[in-house]
Amino acid sequence: MFDIGFFELLLISVVGLLVFGPEQFLDAVRTTGLWVRRIRRSFDEVRAEVQREMHNDAVLRELKENADSVKKEFQDATEPLRETVAASRWDNLAEDPSELESNRIAPPASSPSASSSAAEDDSTSPDTKETRTP
Repeated sequence: MFDIGFFELLLISVVGLLVFGPEQFLDAVRTTGLWVRRIRRSFDEVRAEVQREMHNDAVLRELKENADSVKKEFQDATEPLRETVAASRWDNLAEDPSELESNRIAPPASSPSASSSAAEDDSTSPDTKETRTP
């Protein structure tokens, strides 16, 4: 902490002995030692708390990164399945236009045949549309 060698301590001791006298010098040294220990303990506690908080932040950051990567992997793994389900669902409903109108399902954007058949359905039967209230 302080870069004090033997000769500096000897000089401080001699000056302290001359200033305080031989009777009060020992009490002054004890009091100074007590305050130095308290200050050092306080600094150590603050340093330990800061290190703990930095460790907690690092752990939370790592957990978030892991959660993001797992979420992305899950989305990448389920995307083909979702596309397949959406395409098969649209194909089944496109066979029966009345069911398509009653369910009000929009065709997937990736299916050009589905969008053309939906346009034909809208143009051929405008009177048969049901209106649903939420």
